[in-house]
Amino acid sequence: MNPVADPSQAADLIGVVLCGGESSRMGRDKGSLLRNGTPWALVMAGLLDSLHIPVLFSINPAQAEQYASFIPIDRLVLDTSALAGPLKGLLSVHERFPSKDILLLACDMLDLDEATIVKVLDARRADDRHDFYVYADNRFAQPFCGIYTARGLAPISRSAATRTDLSLQSLLKGGNTLALEVERSEAFGNYNALP
Repeated sequence: MNPVADPSQAADLIGVVLCGGESSRMGRDKGSLLRNGTPWALVMAGLLDSLHIPVLFSINPAQAEQYASFIPIDRLVLDTSALAGPLKGLLSVHERFPSKDILLLACDMLDLDEATIVKVLDARRADDRHDFYVYADNRFAQPFCGIYTARGLAPISRSAATRTDLSLQSLLKGGNTLALEVERSEAFGNYNALP
């Protein structure tokens, strides 16, 4: 991983690999599964490293010891948000780094490619009027490989303790979202079984 000692000192964008899910369909923790000897979480981080984007890993507290065995502890962000699902991890990172925009990836999107990431980065660079930048396929948002701005996350974070109705889909549908056309649908597949 790129040696960025403190993500708070990096540029205004940080990458986050979500690893804190239940993995109920897989039956075991996905981020620690190996592909060619490398944990899936680090495979995904490698995509961000190649683009020189500082990388953090969102995990739940029960995963801390396991992930600390292969990821530096200062790169791990434990879930603290009151919400459930992937939004819990996203907001936990936002609460720790409230001035950073977040490029969100899932640890099990092993077919994601650098070109897909670059397209969303370019969209944010070309038009900074939106709060969220994601891909959409048939009006269904692909929340991973998306950019969530600090500006867009701030009001969600402030109201998180009193809301239980939020999901990434509802956040994107109700927010100021720029939806990019999916060009390679296989890039957004999630592995729920070993490849």
